[in-house]
Amino acid sequence: MKKWFTMVAAMVILFAVLPVTVAGKAQEDNQPANELTVRLATYNMHTGIGTDGSYNLDRLAETIRESGSDIIGLQEVDVNWSSRSQFENQVEILTDTLNMDYFFAPIYNLDPPAAGEPRRQYGIAVLSKYPILHAENREIARLSTQDADPVPKPAPGFLEAQIHVDGEEVWFYVTHLDYRSDPTVRELQVDDMRDITSSHSNSILTGDMNATPDSPELAPLFEQFEDTWALTNEDPGYTFPSDSPDKRIDYVLTTPGMEVQSASVISSMASDHLPVTADVTLEPGEHPLDASSLKALVDHFDEEGEFTSDVDVHSLKMHLAAVSHYEDREAAEKVVKHMEGFKRLLDHQQDNISEDAYETLKTDADYLISDWQ
Repeated sequence: MKKWFTMVAAMVILFAVLPVTVAGKAQEDNQPANELTVRLATYNMHTGIGTDGSYNLDRLAETIRESGSDIIGLQEVDVNWSSRSQFENQVEILTDTLNMDYFFAPIYNLDPPAAGEPRRQYGIAVLSKYPILHAENREIARLSTQDADPVPKPAPGFLEAQIHVDGEEVWFYVTHLDYRSDPTVRELQVDDMRDITSSHSNSILTGDMNATPDSPELAPLFEQFEDTWALTNEDPGYTFPSDSPDKRIDYVLTTPGMEVQSASVISSMASDHLPVTADVTLEPGEHPLDASSLKALVDHFDEEGEFTSDVDVHSLKMHLAAVSHYEDREAAEKVVKHMEGFKRLLDHQQDNISEDAYETLKTDADYLISDWQ
C-alpha cells in the first residue's frame, strides 16, 4: 500500500527530540521470544508548520524518526492543499523519507485550482513499518469548515487500517475530533467511532480528540478503550500547545488485554502539538491471520514487487482459497493439510520471492497451522 492512497474517491532540528516523560520501556533482551513490543504513536503535525511559524517537513520527519514509532497516526496532513505547505504531497514525502507503508484518508477532497493539477486534499494518515493489508476512509459526523452554512452530517475522515504485525492482525484507527468548545459534534463523533471500532477486539485508536481526559464526551470511549498514558503515568502528560503545553488532548488508546509497557510525550518544535508514543507488547498468534488475510498479505507483497512470477502468486492464492473454504467448514485437518502444501510451495518458489516476503509468509503459515492443530 506504499505510494497508494484513496481519494473519496540533512534535516534542521532546532530543539533536541527527547522524551520528556517515560515509564520504563520493556527491555527487549529480556522479552520472551514469542512476544513483540511495538511502539505506537499519534501526532497532530499541524501541516508541517512548527512553533516558529516556519514550514519544515524535514524537521517533522526527523521528529517521527527519532520517536522510534513503528505505527503512527497523523492528523492535519496536507496533500497538494495550499501554499502554506507549498502544495506538497506531504504523505508521499514522509513515507519516502521514513521508508514506511501508509494510507491517507482525506477529510476534505476539493477540485484542483486549475485543470490538469492534482486535487486539493486535507486529512489524516497512518504510517507503518509493518504491511497495511487493508484500509478504509470511514465516515463519522463532521461540521465542515469548508461549507458556507454547515450542519453536522456524516463525512469522511475516520481512518481504519488492518495492519500485519508479525502474525498479529491489528486494527489501527486514526481520528481528529471537532475543535469547537461546544462538545455536541464530538459527542456524535464518539458514538460513530464506537459503532465502527466495536467490530474488532485487537484495536488501537489514536488521535487528537480536542478534549481533555475528564471531558464527558470522551467517557464512552474510555468504556471501550484503555488510555495508555493513564495506565503508565501519574503526571499530566500535556501535549498542547507544544511550546508551553497545558492540556492533554492527544491519545493512544488500546482495547483491554493489550499489555501496555510505557507511554511518552516527545519534545519537539516541529508542530503546535507534541507527539505521544506507547510501547505495547503483542503475543503473535493470539489474534492470528486467517487465510483471507494471508491472501491480502500475498497481494501486498505482489504490489510491492516482492515476487518475480505472476504464476507463483496465482498458485499461492489458489492454495489459500482452498484453505479458506475449509476454514468456513471448520475442517481442521484439511486446513492444516493445505497450509502444509502452501509452505512447500513457498519453499519451491523461494528463489523467486524476496527474503522478507518468504520469511513473513512462512512464519504466518506456521501461526495459522498451530491455531488449527
